Amino acid sequence: MDRLSLVYDYFEDHVRAAALINERRPLAFGILCFLIGGLSLFMARALGQRLVFLSFSPGSCALALLWEVACGFLLTATLHLILEMGRIKGNAAGLFVMLGLADLSWALCVPLLLVGQWLIPHAGWTASAVFSLAGLLNLSLKARSLQDNYHIGAGRAWLTLGLPYLAVLGAILLSFALALLALMLQLVKLLG
Repeated sequence: MDRLSLVYDYFEDHVRAAALINERRPLAFGILCFLIGGLSLFMARALGQRLVFLSFSPGSCALALLWEVACGFLLTATLHLILEMGRIKGNAAGLFVMLGLADLSWALCVPLLLVGQWLIPHAGWTASAVFSLAGLLNLSLKARSLQDNYHIGAGRAWLTLGLPYLAVLGAILLSFALALLALMLQLVKLLG
């Protein structure tokens, strides 16, 4: 199986690519795709001056790549568990490779940012627009991967894909609310 033809098939003939991936399960190729997508995202964030927590260094890049692969494994496991609990059968290894291929969409960010900065210099919104478009493409490719791997409808795929993101958002909001409550209790204690 030629890796470049697999990438081409993923974007052009996704049903054939899903069958090849489920047959061969090239996990190393999935990891490579996550690494390429993560490197592209790291470079695009640096180019768009969006490296919030990290500096532009080899150590930060390695940390970002490790984070990308770890999140890929975690998302694959979570999605597979959700669908298995719903008695929908599929292949977790194949899903991991397909999610890695979906992460290749982040490679569009660097050229789009360069073109955007060339066409509209000093416009801060171009980076936001590029990251939003690439993120939506990434999510739609992940939903399509769920459809191809588990043979479910588009609505079920989007709902399943949204659940882990909603759970993370809920955990963040809950921890923020608890921190705010603790701060208010400390202020009541000090004033009372």
